[in-house]
Amino acid sequence: MFRFISIFLLGAFLSSCASKDKKAKPVSSNGNPIAYSISGKADTTLLFIHGWCINQTYWKSQVDFFSPRYQVLTIDLPGFGLSGKELGSDWRFGNYTADIKALVDQLELKKLVLIGHSMSGDLILDYAQKYPGDLVGIVGIDNLHQPAGQLSEVQKLEVETFFDKMFSSYDSIVQNMMAVDLFQPSTDSSIRKRVLDDILRTKPEIAVKVLKENSLFTPHQQEAMRSLPFPLFLLNSDVYPVNADSLNKYCKLGYQLETIKGSGHYPMLEQPDAFNQALQKLLDRISKPQ
Repeated sequence: MFRFISIFLLGAFLSSCASKDKKAKPVSSNGNPIAYSISGKADTTLLFIHGWCINQTYWKSQVDFFSPRYQVLTIDLPGFGLSGKELGSDWRFGNYTADIKALVDQLELKKLVLIGHSMSGDLILDYAQKYPGDLVGIVGIDNLHQPAGQLSEVQKLEVETFFDKMFSSYDSIVQNMMAVDLFQPSTDSSIRKRVLDDILRTKPEIAVKVLKENSLFTPHQQEAMRSLPFPLFLLNSDVYPVNADSLNKYCKLGYQLETIKGSGHYPMLEQPDAFNQALQKLLDRISKPQ
């Protein structure tokens, strides 16, 4: 049962930060300060959004590579990194969309590309559905392999049972079950340690709640994809193949995919050079739509 839930969730979340070029103005949401960083100056902004239980430092290689040609913005979602971790927050997924919107509006970002890793695939879909006029494109990173639909009652019960188990046995679930799906045998041990340390360092009251709230949005992926005003762009590892028929069914303008071979769930860390080249190919297509 837990193997099914692990794969389901992997699809879901498979769905003092100083600025270098601009002064980082304080932003807060529900009382939680939001840490972010800006590098580079350009008309087009790349906003990189990290996945579950990690933080904006995972994008360092991308900041270095892309900031000479783009304005690059990275963010710590509330609950993670250097952003606020007020335990009274409800950690609802829609609040993250509002956090991104507040940052976009405050910084007056134009020609914006949202790039979301893991669970943030759902976040960029939600943003595109609510605020399509803000964007020129979205890129999912190792997520959105197959658009999820509504769960059966049995599946809902299994997911609920999983989260109850995860809350009471957080470390064990992460180390003995999730880690199996997050890495490949070739994943460098230092990357494996970094990721697991960050996940295990996150309070279960935040980590489990965020993942549970994310799972409530995931069944709406098909609906969100239907409303996309541009193709869906994906940069995924080849471990979990995409379902081309399903993506073409729900994305009215189709999808475009670049694949990193042999990587685990963190290709931006595991193969940064190949990742950056593949992402540049997608950005070129976004800037010159067919």
